[in-house]
Amino acid sequence: MKKIVFLLLFSLSLFAQPNRADIVIYGATPGGIFAAINAARQGHSVALVEEYKYVGGLMTGGLSFTDFISLEGLSGTFNEYRFRALAYYENKYGKNSTQVKECYFGVNAEPHVTLLIFNQMLAELPSIKVYTQHRIVKVATTKTKQLQTKIQTATFVNLVDNKPLSISGKVFIDATYEGDLAVAAGAQYRIGRESREEFCERFAGHIFSKSGQILPGSTGESDKKVQAYNFRIIMTDSAANSRKVEKPLDYNREKYLPIASVFKSGKVKKIFTQTPDGILRVQPIANRKADINDIKNAPVRMSSLGENYDYPDGNPETRARIIQEHRAHILGMIYFLQNDESIPLEARKEAQAWGLAKDEFMDNDNFPNRLYIREARRIMGKIVFTEKDTYQAPSSIRSVLNPNTVAICNYSLNCHGVSAPGPLYADMTEGDFNFTPQPFQIPYGVMLPHQFENLLVPVAISSSHVGFCGIRLEPTWSALGQAAGLAAHLSLKNGGNVTAVNIPELQSLLLKQKSKLIYISDIEDQSPYFEAAQYFGMKGFFHDLYPLADIQIKPRVIHKLQYSDAMSYHNIEPEKTLDESLAKNWIKKLPTTHQAKAAALYQNQSWKRGEFLKALYQQKP
Repeated sequence: MKKIVFLLLFSLSLFAQPNRADIVIYGATPGGIFAAINAARQGHSVALVEEYKYVGGLMTGGLSFTDFISLEGLSGTFNEYRFRALAYYENKYGKNSTQVKECYFGVNAEPHVTLLIFNQMLAELPSIKVYTQHRIVKVATTKTKQLQTKIQTATFVNLVDNKPLSISGKVFIDATYEGDLAVAAGAQYRIGRESREEFCERFAGHIFSKSGQILPGSTGESDKKVQAYNFRIIMTDSAANSRKVEKPLDYNREKYLPIASVFKSGKVKKIFTQTPDGILRVQPIANRKADINDIKNAPVRMSSLGENYDYPDGNPETRARIIQEHRAHILGMIYFLQNDESIPLEARKEAQAWGLAKDEFMDNDNFPNRLYIREARRIMGKIVFTEKDTYQAPSSIRSVLNPNTVAICNYSLNCHGVSAPGPLYADMTEGDFNFTPQPFQIPYGVMLPHQFENLLVPVAISSSHVGFCGIRLEPTWSALGQAAGLAAHLSLKNGGNVTAVNIPELQSLLLKQKSKLIYISDIEDQSPYFEAAQYFGMKGFFHDLYPLADIQIKPRVIHKLQYSDAMSYHNIEPEKTLDESLAKNWIKKLPTTHQAKAAALYQNQSWKRGEFLKALYQQKP
């Protein structure tokens, strides 16, 4: 009897223990998933907690045509995902199939395919435990001797049975779009736009712009306004897979009647289009579907401008209301465009060919389960990423060099606006801007919240509004998530102190995991020169490879909407014979203690550029 009582008490004591993991991640966005995968591959236990029913964030919630410019800007675990997606379509439909072409090297996969792949990648690592439908409610912290905040436990509520779940960890990663775990722990954050003066940013604050130019009426004043949201709806013009958009229960025809006058004015000619003269942007993905998105600065908007300001700091009820309002807006608008007699018959017929894809979001009336949160809170940290971090370096075609980089981005500073047009400009969205810099680097410090010892934030990063508008892309968040997972791994050498991570060690580990830290257009991760080129690229070897006086930029060759050829003058021609002038230039960039040895190496034989870089890399201390 005593033995039974002892065993019962022992079992109860085990049951009462909080769940534990080396690393606790809140937010199974792509950034959170890739953080979990990279940490688990290094041998750590990971708890991956997600508020929604499915993992994958926006990439399984409608956003299937993700933003970047050239394939050469993608790397690391994101490439693993897209290569798996490509293999899925090749195996199912054949290498020369339409589906393979439509998926665009695995980037434009259907949401259900992306969900399948993410679940497979997570299931391959038993040390990752996934908790879906759990929302953060409380974070327990303590203060270190250095007065840093250290998170001990995060408590979540199970949204199915309302039971609490507490998980203790050594390192915590907030990979949510909203920064909810960090804020629950007391982290400093910002919402809205800085003034032009705070960081001397061209596109900051209250602004009207066109083609990169700032227009009169732009005050540059700060405010709490947030970039517009919308859903990324998956639709198709295949009758066999199309579900008609039905009249919403709360449909209000009067709300949409002004659209008819826009058609009469000739400002809009189509409804579904890949060009700026329409209302709904068709972004083709595999299997004759499209990721339908908002068109920037269009006369009729899919986005609900100004209707999301309360979302970032909103409680669950407020957020649910805003999500429902955005859903009602877009479904009502599509119904109006397809059926109302005030819309020209030809346009209506063209629109009626499109319906919701019946094989997506089958448990949510074929409608996406995630609102496209372009921007919410930004958790302030050790470094604030601003517009200046995307500028060109002096006397170089390349962007400014950041020695502490952990990821790169190849896209525009891009904002879909924050306020509806008027009164100053009747046809121009306030807050809209678009400017394309050269590919740029992102430093480790943007993930380190002020005064926290064991917290990393790779999605709601420390940045200005303008800086965030260049980073807010799933491939970029994915790269930052990978860096966060590996940084968490390295921090465990120091008891989980993420601020004590040796950045060169982290960079070396990232390179071994095929993650790019500088944009080089002609050396991919399978090249024998990859690590060497990336390493010396971070040392500035290629910033003066092409003198500015010799550069003649040609128009980009566009392959699919914004996807284009590699960026010009970012190649290093690794198979080209290394001439003496360039060799001397590279050797001068080395530490003085290594220059003589490098010079002797060069004199030893004739070299190709890539071979010499690899030989130098093998000599590095």
